[in-house]
Amino acid sequence: MRTARGDFTERKSVLLELRDADGNAGFGEAAPWPGFGTETAEQAFALLKGAESLLCGEALPPNEWSPGLDARLRAAPAARAAVQGALWDLAARRAGRPLAEQLAAGVVALHRLRCGTAQRAVLRDVPTSALLMAHDLEALREEAARVRASGHRAAKIKLGAATLAEDVARARAAREGLGAAVRLRGDANGAWDLPTARAALAVLADFDFDYVEQPLAADDFDGMAKLHRDAPLRLAADEAVATEAGVLRLLAAAAVDVVVLKPATLGGPARALEIAVAAREAGVEVVFSHTFESAVGARHALHCAAAWGDPSTVHGLCTAGLFVSDVAEPVVCGGGRARLSEAPGLGITP
Repeated sequence: MRTARGDFTERKSVLLELRDADGNAGFGEAAPWPGFGTETAEQAFALLKGAESLLCGEALPPNEWSPGLDARLRAAPAARAAVQGALWDLAARRAGRPLAEQLAAGVVALHRLRCGTAQRAVLRDVPTSALLMAHDLEALREEAARVRASGHRAAKIKLGAATLAEDVARARAAREGLGAAVRLRGDANGAWDLPTARAALAVLADFDFDYVEQPLAADDFDGMAKLHRDAPLRLAADEAVATEAGVLRLLAAAAVDVVVLKPATLGGPARALEIAVAAREAGVEVVFSHTFESAVGARHALHCAAAWGDPSTVHGLCTAGLFVSDVAEPVVCGGGRARLSEAPGLGITP
């Protein structure tokens, strides 16, 4: 995977399995990712091992943590995501229903009631985007054409190359392969400063981008607000909304049109949904995405999107084909849609 932060060829994460007295199992994953303010995989592993005494033998509803457990993992969002994910998966398995239904009933419904809005149905087919990974321009064009033929409604390319000319060439190749009907999204991973971003967006607007993610560094909130005032296309935040504080700062500054929320960096699926409600109240679109984690973390992101219940939004959820091997069946997006099974919890068999 080539990004503005360099090339990634492997993925390291920590899997957590929690079992109850009846043998039901819930799974979570700590999947740190550079640039998102999480602890390292080694730190997450040590924290989770140290938390065993606070987990074993305890009755822990997924949304009611003991003070000791909360304090131990407060500054470790990846480890928190593993524990929260495993607890919610376990609760859904015990209830005999998919995790998305458990999340919708326990998190989304509560906030809908608070906001006075109608509860949407849990999605069984979640619209998903594709990630265009080819480096060569002709290969990129052909890959985009295959994505269009497969039925995807959106596709994303990485931006922030060494020169703007290279980004423009990649955008042109992607648009030519996708045609006019498929949404094109870009992700600069914070590679530009404000003048460069303005110049890049002015040119890239010609290729009808749906939005461009993280054009500026994650901590440049003032710059994002300035860029957003006269941007020729929609702006999305990714790394900048890796924390709740980042989300609130961007929303307060009216600096973004879309937030890309990753449960893996926000402390788990339920927390990501709570933050999504705040974004919707501010009139900002919510897209859920994975962080290139294993099938466990990717399925948590999928169930978040399904619980959110918005059939018009296209999410970044597909992990099939990203890895040489995976720990379970990855999120498959045939025809541009990820389908939820009726199996309880995440649908992963121990």
